[in-house]
Amino acid sequence: MSSPISSFSKLSITQRMQAPRGHTRGHSGGKGKGKAQARDDGPSSSDESSEIDSDNGSEDEEGHEEGTDISWSGRLFALDHCRQHGTRYAFQISYAEVQRYSIRISTTDDGNPTCSCNEEGTCRHVTWLLEQLSRTRMDAGEVPPVTPYEQISSIGLDTVCDELHWELREGTDSDTEETRWQLKKDYSASDVPRQTRGMIRKRMRTVRDIMATLSSEVADDFRADIFDTPDEISMDDPFVPGDLEATLSKILIKDDDIFHQFDALIPRNARASDYFRKMGLKAQQTFVRLDNYSAAGPVDGHKFDVIWCAQELIDIVNAISHNLTERQPLSPAAREEAAKVLVTILRTVVKERNHDAYQKSKWPRRRPPHEPSIDRNLYERLIGSSRAKQNYFVLNVLQDLPEAQRFVDVLEDVLDRGLKTIGWGPAPSSYTDKLSAIIAQLKRGSGRSSLSSPTAAETSTSKRSASSMERKAKRMK
Repeated sequence: MSSPISSFSKLSITQRMQAPRGHTRGHSGGKGKGKAQARDDGPSSSDESSEIDSDNGSEDEEGHEEGTDISWSGRLFALDHCRQHGTRYAFQISYAEVQRYSIRISTTDDGNPTCSCNEEGTCRHVTWLLEQLSRTRMDAGEVPPVTPYEQISSIGLDTVCDELHWELREGTDSDTEETRWQLKKDYSASDVPRQTRGMIRKRMRTVRDIMATLSSEVADDFRADIFDTPDEISMDDPFVPGDLEATLSKILIKDDDIFHQFDALIPRNARASDYFRKMGLKAQQTFVRLDNYSAAGPVDGHKFDVIWCAQELIDIVNAISHNLTERQPLSPAAREEAAKVLVTILRTVVKERNHDAYQKSKWPRRRPPHEPSIDRNLYERLIGSSRAKQNYFVLNVLQDLPEAQRFVDVLEDVLDRGLKTIGWGPAPSSYTDKLSAIIAQLKRGSGRSSLSSPTAAETSTSKRSASSMERKAKRMK
């Protein structure tokens, strides 16, 4: 593990005000919002760190005695990072105590600020404050101020506070209000032009995922005009008049601090679950379009026939498979959402689509000469035909999802009352054998199943392997 102190270099101290009388509050984080960098200011930096293992639950609480009433307003804890070491969960935390300094700026002392720290020369506290003040803007044509006092007086203290998002208190009694401090990650703005194209594309994929989660579209289809041409995006001015999505997308790509706030607000697993859910809705819409085409014919020249529907479903299943890999690690809930969608697609194809899609057509469809059955029967095209038997539609993805255990009853119904019935012909034996092996694996509650050829010998080997893994897990405990 890396050095505890070095890991906290990106932690910053922010303030949150408790104002029961309704005074204006400054927002924590961001530029010029009263935050001091923990790495720059010794009194506000963490001098110690703790690493907590779930095995012993130890935690260093300096100065804490049983029965003592502790005021936590000046103490700060923050989790820097965590990781897993074998059977242990390790947490790296930062701890700091806030020290307050009073800086005065007046017409005396040649207009130079004075600090209560009594350090010789210009102390770091004054330096930090002057850096914040330098961010205020002056009107064009104004003479640059000579002293900090003149700078504040020229635009007004209320304007300074408004531009820097500082809290402006009024009245002497407001000094009695307490300030609640906390540590948070400090992310400086990215210099996008210096990033590699790979880094920019990775950020853009995540931003697209975040923005799509906030919309009704699936990430793959969200705003192709923004995200499918990354080389054409200009970061000079993120403002796009009349286009909130494009403006916010550019800001998220460029600004690390805002990006990480949204990334925490809409975490990876929430985005993954939303993606899988929307892919399920896309599959449902695919079935609806096939039904509408079968009943009434093309709409605006679009031909949503069996061939089109089958390819759309294959693309959806492949996209789910790809995202299960690309989005790792995923929570069991997110993976279960993916399993739910796959099982639903499989059940619909087997139980509801094993028939001639055009048998109830109300429009004069011209049937091509010698039209094969796979062009009229969706089940036949995806599962039942000799052309489809080696593709193992849905099953190749489902076999790697032990979270599908919740839907094992549905899979059994698909196998017994769908695939093994006559209809237009029972499913190939290789397909039913594979599904039978997946169901058996799910019932045993084992992990990933390797079921490319579910022979009796391989089933026996799989059982021995599972038993070996279970014994190994018990020894580890």
